[in-house]
Amino acid sequence: MDIRTIKTFLLAAKYENYREVAEKLYITQPAISFQIKQLEKELGGKLFVKDGRNIVLTEFGRMFYREALDINTQYENSLHRVNQFKQGFNKLLRIAISPMLADTILPTVLHNYMIANPNVEFTIQVMESKEISEQIENGMVDFGLSCLPGSSLTKTIPFHEEDVSLITRHDGYDFETGPVLDAIEILDNNIVFTDNHPFYWTGLKENLKTKFPTLRMMKVNQSYITKRFVLEGMGVSFLPKSSINKELLEGRLLEVPIDAIDIPKACMYFVYKNDQQFDSELMNFISSFHFS
Repeated sequence: MDIRTIKTFLLAAKYENYREVAEKLYITQPAISFQIKQLEKELGGKLFVKDGRNIVLTEFGRMFYREALDINTQYENSLHRVNQFKQGFNKLLRIAISPMLADTILPTVLHNYMIANPNVEFTIQVMESKEISEQIENGMVDFGLSCLPGSSLTKTIPFHEEDVSLITRHDGYDFETGPVLDAIEILDNNIVFTDNHPFYWTGLKENLKTKFPTLRMMKVNQSYITKRFVLEGMGVSFLPKSSINKELLEGRLLEVPIDAIDIPKACMYFVYKNDQQFDSELMNFISSFHFS
C-alpha cells in the first residue's frame, strides 16, 4: 500500500467513476482499476461494487474510507513539516488553548513570540480545558494552556493566578459622581450567569446559594457570551480579571466590590506530557507578561 494508491482510492470514492479518476490523474482507466484491485487484495475485502457505469463504496469500503482519509491527512501533514523545515522552520509547536484564555491577551503574547522567533511554526487548537489533557495524552498536541490542572498522566505548571470579579454593565456615571455600587442589591435584582469557567463555579455557586437563597442563576458556559449578555444588561457574572480588562478600560463594564462571600482565584496552567515536549523558552516568555 502506497500513498498514490490511497489517493486514487479517495478520488474513486469521491467521483464514483473510474473514467473521471483516470482523467484527473492523467492515466488510463485500466490502470485505475488495477490499483483498486491490488488495494482490495492487500486489504482482503471488496471496496467498490458497480452501479451501472458508476461505482459505489461497499460497507467495507466505507469503513476503509475513514482510515484512508486519516492516512492521507497524516501524509500531507508530515510532508508539510518536512517542507517547512527545509524553508527554515526548525521547530513545530502544537498548542491547545482554552476558550477562556483565548479571550485574554494570550493571543497577543503568542503573536509577539512568533515575531521574536520566526523559525518556529505553530498549530493552535481552541478546546475546552477539560479536553486538553486527553489531547496531550493521545499525542494530538504537544502542550496546553489551560484553566485546569492536567490529569495524572500529564505534568502541570501554574503560570498565572488572578482575582475573579463581580461585573455588571456600566451605569453611565463617572467614578466621582456615580452612586455607590451595592453588591447585595445588584445580586438581588439580577440574574447571575454561571459556569463560564471550568474551575471555580462549583464552590462559588454553593457560597452564593447559602448567602442569597433566592438568587436567580443561569448557566452560560462561554465567557465571551457571558460578557455579551452582561453588556446587554441581561444580568451579572463573576469573571477573571484578565478576560474583562478590555471592557473595563473601555468603560463598558464595572467591577462591583463584594465582601459578603469569599471569591476564589482563577489560575492559568501550562500542561504537557513529558520533558521532551516542554518548551521552557515559550513558558518563560508567556510568564513574563502581566495578564491582569
